[in-house]
Amino acid sequence: MTFDPPYERYAPLYDRSGQMRFAVLVHLYLRDLLRQHPVGGRRALDLACGTGTLALLLAADGWEVIGLDRSAAMLAEAAAKAASADEPVRFIHGDMRDLEGLVPAAMFDLVTCSYDSLNYMPTEADLAACFRAVASALAPGGLYVADLNTRHFLEHDWGACMIQEYDGYVQIERSHFDPASARNRMVLTGFVGDDDTGYERFDELHVEYAYPSETVTALMERAGLRVEALYDSFTLQPPGPRTQRIFWVARKPCE
Repeated sequence: MTFDPPYERYAPLYDRSGQMRFAVLVHLYLRDLLRQHPVGGRRALDLACGTGTLALLLAADGWEVIGLDRSAAMLAEAAAKAASADEPVRFIHGDMRDLEGLVPAAMFDLVTCSYDSLNYMPTEADLAACFRAVASALAPGGLYVADLNTRHFLEHDWGACMIQEYDGYVQIERSHFDPASARNRMVLTGFVGDDDTGYERFDELHVEYAYPSETVTALMERAGLRVEALYDSFTLQPPGPRTQRIFWVARKPCE
């Protein structure tokens, strides 16, 4: 089977399929986290920003926001939403493993990376590169908030097959977890059209990797970030053995 690049064909359907709801939840959750872990400024960088929902919500709250993503198709959706909302968000095409020359160093009071974007990193070296880039982008005292799906979720809770139907769009997700590599391969098949004129099919392969929380914490600390807390998804409770998603909160120490 030949696959389209991830998010290329899916980008214009992403919000329609309900995915933007996660960004809305993160936006609300950030308010709780920032009360527990305050920052001194209002400059934010949203990594793997996708269609820009979280970046636009932060901008509406008065943050000065830059969003960055590897997918030009997703950024096109984000730019269109920003123009419609008349929010001054700047979107940049780039890789969150290397931010040099893309964003100013030591500028941001908050850096976010949500919706299991870090699970797409295939190696610990890639994760480490992400964390070093974040440490460089954060201002002293700035905060990094990021999440990853846990192995428990990828192995036991992510269903093998899911079918979702929307107006003019049908989506099928088929997933397989390999215990040896701690890798989940999800084939996303979409059918766009209608019963009268027919449907056009596309297939995308999305691969996520599970990492032990101890490994992630160690890599953040090694990159120069001080981990302040790990939370069970959307709570202020510590993760447990059946936690599906962990949020990390880490700070760049003041010089």
